[in-house]
Amino acid sequence: MDARPLPPKRLWRATASSGDPRLAIDGAYGAAWTAEANEHAWLEIDLGETATLAGLEIYWGGHAMQSYRVAASSDAATWFPLCGLRHGEGGLDLFGFAPTDIRLLRVISDDPPGARGPAIVQINLFAPGAAASTREPGLIRALSGAPFRLATGASLTVDFGYSRAPLGALIEWGEDFGTVFSVALSDDGAAFREVGRITTGDGGLDSFWWRSTTSRYLRLTLHEARSAAGATVTEFKLRLQNKDRMPIGDLERAARRARPELYPQTLLGRQVYWTALGECGRGDQALIDEYGAVEPRPGAPQIAALLRCAGALRGAPGAERLTQTLDAGSLPIASVVWRAQGLECGVTAFADAGQVFCEYRVSNMGAAAQSGGLALAVRPVQINPYWQHGGHAAIMSIALKGRQLWVNGAIYAEFSHAPDYCAIAEFDGGDVVWLIENLPLQTPYALESASGLLSAACEFSFALAPGEHVSVTVAAPMRDGVRPDAQIPFEDARKNVRKAWRDRMGPRRIEVGDPEIADTLDAQIAHILVNATPFAFKPGPRNYDRVWIRDGSSQALALLWAGLVEDAKRYVLWYARRIYPNGLAPPILDGDGAVNHGYGGDIEFDAQGEFVCIAAEIFRVTRDRAFLEAVFEPVARATKFLDELTARTRGEAPRRRGLLAPSLSHEGYSKPSFSYWDDYFALAAWRNCAFLAREIGAADVAEQAETRARAFADLLTRSIRATAAAMGVSEIPGSADRNDVDPTATAIAFAPCRVADALPPELIAATFDRAARRIATISAPDFTGNFSPYELRNLNALVALDRREDAFRLLNTMMGARRPPGWRGWAEVAWGEMRAPDYIGDMPHSWIGAEFFTAIRRMLAYEDGDALSLFRAVPDAWWNGEGIALNGAPTAFGLLTLRARRTETGARVELDLSGPAPERVVLRYPGAKRAWADGRVCEIDQDTMTAPCWRDLVIEA
Repeated sequence: MDARPLPPKRLWRATASSGDPRLAIDGAYGAAWTAEANEHAWLEIDLGETATLAGLEIYWGGHAMQSYRVAASSDAATWFPLCGLRHGEGGLDLFGFAPTDIRLLRVISDDPPGARGPAIVQINLFAPGAAASTREPGLIRALSGAPFRLATGASLTVDFGYSRAPLGALIEWGEDFGTVFSVALSDDGAAFREVGRITTGDGGLDSFWWRSTTSRYLRLTLHEARSAAGATVTEFKLRLQNKDRMPIGDLERAARRARPELYPQTLLGRQVYWTALGECGRGDQALIDEYGAVEPRPGAPQIAALLRCAGALRGAPGAERLTQTLDAGSLPIASVVWRAQGLECGVTAFADAGQVFCEYRVSNMGAAAQSGGLALAVRPVQINPYWQHGGHAAIMSIALKGRQLWVNGAIYAEFSHAPDYCAIAEFDGGDVVWLIENLPLQTPYALESASGLLSAACEFSFALAPGEHVSVTVAAPMRDGVRPDAQIPFEDARKNVRKAWRDRMGPRRIEVGDPEIADTLDAQIAHILVNATPFAFKPGPRNYDRVWIRDGSSQALALLWAGLVEDAKRYVLWYARRIYPNGLAPPILDGDGAVNHGYGGDIEFDAQGEFVCIAAEIFRVTRDRAFLEAVFEPVARATKFLDELTARTRGEAPRRRGLLAPSLSHEGYSKPSFSYWDDYFALAAWRNCAFLAREIGAADVAEQAETRARAFADLLTRSIRATAAAMGVSEIPGSADRNDVDPTATAIAFAPCRVADALPPELIAATFDRAARRIATISAPDFTGNFSPYELRNLNALVALDRREDAFRLLNTMMGARRPPGWRGWAEVAWGEMRAPDYIGDMPHSWIGAEFFTAIRRMLAYEDGDALSLFRAVPDAWWNGEGIALNGAPTAFGLLTLRARRTETGARVELDLSGPAPERVVLRYPGAKRAWADGRVCEIDQDTMTAPCWRDLVIEA
């Protein structure tokens, strides 16, 4: 039978459960059909006549259906399933199926009604020959979301029809599953390159992600399966970039045709780094990127400075010189300075009163007068790039009203004075910068468009003699209900904000002679507070705008040790009220405290130990009886729930029996696993619960916890040995079921868990030999892969194992991974190719920042039972200048004040503690020959001095 042609979209009709369904079939990608909340959403398309279809694709908007069906009919009486997914993730869903005559299609959500309705930007239908297909006969059903089988050694080869941008794949297995399988890509269908391989498949869901690339063909190959008959795939989902037809794709193509320095670099496929600006604990963050572009609030368009000088527009990406700094080296007042043609453009930004204030200062650094213009360009692009779930920021309307620029019907920004020119443009193969590149331009002051691609440039003219400068202040609301005021005295406001932050953070508790370390330490406290809500700590300002106890407990510990004791206590008490009645600690909360049921919700069992451990650390330092009484019952309940988690594994194989149930806690695991990470936190929970129980007088709880801790420590040691033996390695496995070794996860046994006694001693050295090799790999000049600065955790293990040189190399490598160095923050993921357009998580990542702060503090001061260990690992540069100072740093022995300086003959250390004295103080000083503690000769073992608590130590080296 001949194929029936597909009618053009203008002849289609659409109906839906609510909203305007025409938006999903109008051929435009700037707006979306959005269903109302709290309904069973559906959308139906009537083609007007029967057509032969072989595929379709759905471009999702801000909220997608997770489970849905597409049904079809040729007569409106009989409907049949066509395709669908149970693991929708948004973005772009692509389907293929056998040629079918269809007039009507209905997309039906199977999700429970929720607070947000699904949004579809566009649905495209494909005739045979234009649809995605499979090479293998009979496997086209794989592209419809239907089950299919693969024999061992067989492949599924998908032909997209043209070159697309695959990001990954999701595989759900049936009862027969693959144990070894791979995915490869090809541009020509002949030469394939492998992009992912799993060798320890155990059924359920398996997930592939890979670096940004393009290809026409994708091949899934089953190498080995549990059954000799092969494997069943119950759902196969392709992950594809959706930007080809979306507005962000139009913007990228325009940027590639233009002068690169005039456009956001993310449009050119180049990674850009940023920092966050905010008011302490408000929960609202603006972003400023390394080129000085500002995003006032999540999802907002960015505003960036361009200079008109010597007859041409110039941008920061093409600058002769570009620097980034923080006020006083660490405070969240960020500056970017760049130079072009003898002019310097400085951008300084900070948050206050619900606004982000930016001063743009142009200075003539040359010997001759210069005239030109400062153009502030507003573009429909977020700073958070497309590959970070950002990208397009729709601008449907722009209007300049005096000194105020309105975007999408609300005040976007106010200027300190009105611009001399204002150009507003619809996208037409280029944006407003294409129009003003050669000369300033005045257009009508308002424009509307459904494209979502409007842009504007407000230009301020200047004529500057040598040494003169001119400035423009911009104020932009960071949340609804704020009216900006750009006519404030900027420098006065900056001084007030600087003082407010210093007062809020208190004095620097840790100072060393290396200013980069000292400033980076202090900056982490600011980053934590900027990212924070009034009660809780988030790890980032955009992608990680949620509250994890894993991240939060580390950040609370950093704040505790930085002297912000009440912040740490408030967070733990806030979280304590959210422990379930059965004792389960919810691992993820939304900013308002509601339990987050997204990926990882309620199946990250490290949360039990993290909650208990931070509560214990706070009490050790504060001895706050009221805090203990408030937190103890939730602590005991959370610890008791560990019995439920271990009971779930009674039927497992011996080396997994009695461990915690599989969970998603480990950052590197995409499916629930028997991660020893969870077990280290569990052991720490029992021990810390016992400590708190003794302190509060609950002897029965203490005895139970101590008994469980002893038994579990023995079980954990035996399990680790058995797993290593099964793997045939002399290293500590990362899990009991994945055949992996992960020193970074193992390092938590040293700190913060303090359970390293449960590690088989014969396996430790080889494990951290691997960590040392990893340092060499990621610090090599030709390294192109990625790593996470989470690896800072290895500092705790390397220092404890007296591998100081390895620790110092790791520290130097991680300091080099700050992006950019002057803003002293880390992304969650660092790439050897700095500009690679690949996922970096979020930044500044304040969990990583907290790990840095706490690791440095442990290097300098570490409570070891009744002993205080000082200077366990101190790089030589930390002794420079005024040396090392701890300024009222909270410890289990009270506030620690310390001054350590080099002398002509060695060093001198002055020590004061406000609390109960440790039984002994242990201090390391390389090269020490003799030492006197308060005038008495010290015992020296190699370079380590031990003495009862002293106030003045003199070292001769």
